[in-house]
Amino acid sequence: MVGGIAPAILAGLAVLFEPRLTALAQGREAILPVVVFLLLSSLIHPRSRRLLVITLCYAVAFLALRDTFWPRPVVLPPLFDYAVLEDVRIACLLVVAVLAAVAGVGETVQSGAVWARRCYFGAASLYFTGLGVITYGWHGSWQAVLLCAMGAMALYGCLFAPSIVASEIEIEEEALISDDAIQQRQLAAHARVLREKEWKDPGLLPPQSDRDYRMRPEG
Repeated sequence: MVGGIAPAILAGLAVLFEPRLTALAQGREAILPVVVFLLLSSLIHPRSRRLLVITLCYAVAFLALRDTFWPRPVVLPPLFDYAVLEDVRIACLLVVAVLAAVAGVGETVQSGAVWARRCYFGAASLYFTGLGVITYGWHGSWQAVLLCAMGAMALYGCLFAPSIVASEIEIEEEALISDDAIQQRQLAAHARVLREKEWKDPGLLPPQSDRDYRMRPEG
Protein backbone atom coordinates (compact mmCIF):
# COMPACT_ATOMS: atom_id res chain seq x y z
CA MET A 1 0.00 0.00 0.00
CA VAL A 2 2.75 2.43 0.95
CA GLY A 3 4.72 1.51 -2.15
CA GLY A 4 1.66 2.27 -4.27
CA ILE A 5 1.07 5.79 -2.94
CA ALA A 6 4.72 6.76 -2.43
CA PRO A 7 5.23 7.85 -6.10
CA ALA A 8 2.07 9.97 -5.93
CA ILE A 9 3.25 11.65 -2.71
CA LEU A 10 6.70 12.28 -4.18
CA ALA A 11 5.22 13.73 -7.36
CA GLY A 12 2.85 15.95 -5.38
CA LEU A 13 5.69 17.33 -3.26
CA ALA A 14 7.81 17.97 -6.36
CA VAL A 15 4.99 19.94 -8.01
CA LEU A 16 4.17 21.79 -4.78
CA PHE A 17 7.75 22.95 -4.27
CA GLU A 18 8.54 23.33 -7.97
CA PRO A 19 8.87 27.16 -7.84
CA ARG A 20 11.34 26.93 -4.94
CA LEU A 21 13.28 24.13 -6.61
CA THR A 22 13.47 26.13 -9.84
CA ALA A 23 14.74 29.19 -7.97
CA LEU A 24 17.29 27.02 -6.17
CA ALA A 25 18.54 25.53 -9.44
CA GLN A 26 19.01 28.91 -11.08
CA GLY A 27 22.64 29.94 -11.02
CA ARG A 28 23.75 26.44 -10.00
CA GLU A 29 24.81 24.78 -13.21
CA ALA A 30 25.92 21.56 -11.50
CA ILE A 31 22.38 20.67 -10.34
CA LEU A 32 20.95 19.87 -13.78
CA PRO A 33 23.64 17.30 -14.75
CA VAL A 34 23.23 15.61 -11.36
CA VAL A 35 19.46 15.38 -11.80
CA VAL A 36 19.84 14.02 -15.33
CA PHE A 37 22.37 11.46 -14.10
CA LEU A 38 20.03 10.28 -11.35
CA LEU A 39 17.14 9.96 -13.78
CA LEU A 40 19.20 7.98 -16.29
CA SER A 41 20.61 5.77 -13.54
CA SER A 42 17.09 4.91 -12.38
CA LEU A 43 16.32 3.57 -15.87
CA ILE A 44 18.90 0.79 -15.52
CA HIS A 45 17.07 -1.39 -13.01
CA PRO A 46 13.53 -2.56 -13.92
CA ARG A 47 12.04 -1.80 -10.48
CA SER A 48 13.46 1.72 -10.27
CA ARG A 49 12.40 2.36 -13.87
CA ARG A 50 8.84 1.32 -13.02
CA LEU A 51 8.77 3.65 -10.00
CA LEU A 52 10.12 6.49 -12.13
CA VAL A 53 7.40 5.99 -14.75
CA ILE A 54 4.67 5.95 -12.09
CA THR A 55 6.08 9.08 -10.44
CA LEU A 56 6.19 10.91 -13.77
CA CYS A 57 2.59 9.92 -14.48
CA TYR A 58 1.40 11.50 -11.25
CA ALA A 59 3.69 14.50 -11.74
CA VAL A 60 2.14 15.29 -15.13
CA ALA A 61 -1.35 14.90 -13.61
CA PHE A 62 -0.56 17.28 -10.75
CA LEU A 63 1.09 19.80 -13.08
CA ALA A 64 -2.00 19.83 -15.29
CA LEU A 65 -4.30 20.32 -12.29
CA ARG A 66 -2.07 23.09 -10.96
CA ASP A 67 -2.15 24.94 -14.27
CA THR A 68 -5.94 24.53 -14.40
CA PHE A 69 -6.79 25.88 -10.93
CA TRP A 70 -3.73 28.02 -10.27
CA PRO A 71 -4.62 31.39 -8.66
CA ARG A 72 -2.27 33.00 -11.16
CA PRO A 73 -3.78 31.96 -14.50
CA VAL A 74 -1.62 31.34 -17.53
CA VAL A 75 -2.04 34.25 -19.94
CA LEU A 76 -2.10 33.23 -23.58
CA PRO A 77 0.11 35.15 -26.00
CA PRO A 78 -1.62 37.75 -28.19
CA LEU A 79 -1.69 35.37 -31.16
CA PHE A 80 -3.85 32.89 -29.19
CA ASP A 81 -5.66 35.30 -26.86
CA TYR A 82 -9.23 34.22 -27.60
CA ALA A 83 -11.90 33.07 -25.16
CA VAL A 84 -12.54 29.85 -27.06
CA LEU A 85 -8.84 28.96 -27.01
CA GLU A 86 -8.73 29.55 -23.25
CA ASP A 87 -11.62 27.12 -22.85
CA VAL A 88 -9.80 24.63 -25.06
CA ARG A 89 -6.66 25.02 -22.95
CA ILE A 90 -8.53 24.26 -19.73
CA ALA A 91 -10.29 21.26 -21.32
CA CYS A 92 -6.96 19.90 -22.59
CA LEU A 93 -5.40 20.26 -19.14
CA LEU A 94 -8.27 18.31 -17.57
CA VAL A 95 -7.85 15.58 -20.20
CA VAL A 96 -4.13 15.49 -19.47
CA ALA A 97 -4.76 15.17 -15.72
CA VAL A 98 -7.22 12.29 -16.20
CA LEU A 99 -5.00 10.42 -18.67
CA ALA A 100 -1.89 10.80 -16.53
CA ALA A 101 -3.68 9.75 -13.32
CA VAL A 102 -5.18 6.70 -15.05
CA ALA A 103 -1.73 5.82 -16.39
CA GLY A 104 -0.22 6.07 -12.90
CA VAL A 105 -2.86 3.76 -11.44
CA GLY A 106 -2.50 1.38 -14.40
CA GLU A 107 1.27 1.15 -14.04
CA THR A 108 0.88 0.51 -10.32
CA VAL A 109 -1.64 -2.28 -10.81
CA GLN A 110 -0.23 -3.81 -14.01
CA SER A 111 3.31 -2.80 -14.81
CA GLY A 112 4.07 -2.50 -18.52
CA ALA A 113 0.46 -2.38 -19.69
CA VAL A 114 0.31 -0.96 -23.22
CA TRP A 115 -2.88 1.01 -22.58
CA ALA A 116 -1.33 2.66 -19.52
CA ARG A 117 1.74 3.66 -21.52
CA ARG A 118 -0.47 5.12 -24.26
CA CYS A 119 -2.33 7.17 -21.66
CA TYR A 120 0.89 8.45 -20.13
CA PHE A 121 2.64 9.29 -23.39
CA GLY A 122 -0.52 10.86 -24.78
CA ALA A 123 -0.91 13.06 -21.71
CA ALA A 124 2.77 14.06 -21.79
CA SER A 125 2.60 14.86 -25.50
CA LEU A 126 -0.47 17.06 -25.10
CA TYR A 127 0.90 18.84 -22.03
CA PHE A 128 4.44 19.58 -23.22
CA THR A 129 3.39 20.51 -26.75
CA GLY A 130 0.76 22.96 -25.48
CA LEU A 131 3.15 24.46 -22.95
CA GLY A 132 5.85 24.74 -25.61
CA VAL A 133 3.54 26.51 -28.04
CA ILE A 134 2.42 29.01 -25.39
CA THR A 135 6.01 29.62 -24.29
CA TYR A 136 7.15 30.10 -27.89
CA GLY A 137 4.31 32.55 -28.50
CA TRP A 138 5.58 34.73 -25.65
CA HIS A 139 9.36 34.35 -25.80
CA GLY A 140 10.39 32.28 -28.84
CA SER A 141 13.16 30.77 -26.72
CA TRP A 142 15.02 27.47 -27.01
CA GLN A 143 13.16 26.24 -23.91
CA ALA A 144 9.94 26.40 -25.92
CA VAL A 145 11.52 24.40 -28.73
CA LEU A 146 12.75 21.85 -26.20
CA LEU A 147 9.24 21.49 -24.75
CA CYS A 148 7.79 20.94 -28.21
CA ALA A 149 10.50 18.35 -28.92
CA MET A 150 9.59 16.54 -25.69
CA GLY A 151 5.97 16.58 -26.79
CA ALA A 152 6.93 15.09 -30.16
CA MET A 153 8.94 12.31 -28.48
CA ALA A 154 6.02 11.57 -26.17
CA LEU A 155 3.73 11.34 -29.22
CA TYR A 156 6.15 8.82 -30.73
CA GLY A 157 5.95 6.83 -27.50
CA CYS A 158 2.14 6.91 -27.64
CA LEU A 159 2.05 5.64 -31.22
CA PHE A 160 4.65 2.93 -30.72
CA ALA A 161 3.88 1.96 -27.12
CA PRO A 162 3.59 -1.80 -27.93
CA SER A 163 7.11 -1.89 -29.38
CA ILE A 164 8.52 0.06 -26.43
CA VAL A 165 6.89 -2.24 -23.86
CA ALA A 166 8.02 -5.34 -25.78
CA SER A 167 11.62 -4.09 -25.88
CA GLU A 168 11.57 -3.38 -22.14
CA ILE A 169 10.27 -6.89 -21.43
CA GLU A 170 13.00 -8.36 -23.65
CA ILE A 171 15.69 -6.36 -21.86
CA GLU A 172 14.37 -7.50 -18.47
CA GLU A 173 14.35 -11.14 -19.59
CA GLU A 174 17.91 -10.84 -20.90
CA ALA A 175 18.97 -9.30 -17.60
CA LEU A 176 17.38 -12.19 -15.68
CA ILE A 177 19.09 -14.74 -17.92
CA SER A 178 22.40 -12.93 -17.48
CA ASP A 179 21.95 -12.88 -13.69
CA ASP A 180 21.20 -16.62 -13.68
CA ALA A 181 24.28 -17.34 -15.79
CA ILE A 182 26.47 -15.30 -13.47
CA GLN A 183 25.05 -17.10 -10.45
CA GLN A 184 25.67 -20.50 -12.07
CA ARG A 185 29.28 -19.56 -12.82
CA GLN A 186 29.79 -18.39 -9.24
CA LEU A 187 28.36 -21.63 -7.86
CA ALA A 188 30.55 -23.71 -10.18
CA ALA A 189 33.66 -21.75 -9.17
CA HIS A 190 32.77 -22.16 -5.49
CA ALA A 191 32.30 -25.91 -5.92
CA ARG A 192 35.61 -26.17 -7.76
CA VAL A 193 37.42 -24.38 -4.93
CA LEU A 194 35.84 -26.70 -2.39
CA ARG A 195 36.93 -29.75 -4.35
CA GLU A 196 40.49 -28.44 -4.51
CA LYS A 197 40.53 -27.91 -0.74
CA GLU A 198 39.19 -31.37 0.09
CA TRP A 199 41.77 -33.78 1.66
CA LYS A 200 42.38 -36.89 -0.37
CA ASP A 201 44.44 -39.99 0.50
CA PRO A 202 47.31 -40.11 -2.01
CA GLY A 203 47.07 -43.91 -2.06
CA LEU A 204 43.51 -43.69 -3.35
CA LEU A 205 44.29 -41.29 -6.19
CA PRO A 206 44.51 -42.80 -9.67
CA PRO A 207 48.07 -42.98 -11.10
CA GLN A 208 48.95 -40.04 -13.29
CA SER A 209 52.01 -41.56 -15.06
CA ASP A 210 54.24 -44.66 -15.40
CA ARG A 211 56.41 -43.23 -12.64
CA ASP A 212 53.45 -43.35 -10.29
CA TYR A 213 53.04 -47.05 -11.09
CA ARG A 214 56.68 -47.74 -10.26
CA MET A 215 56.59 -45.72 -7.04
CA ARG A 216 53.35 -47.26 -5.75
CA PRO A 217 54.09 -49.90 -3.04
CA GLU A 218 53.12 -53.49 -3.79
CA GLY A 219 50.29 -55.13 -1.89
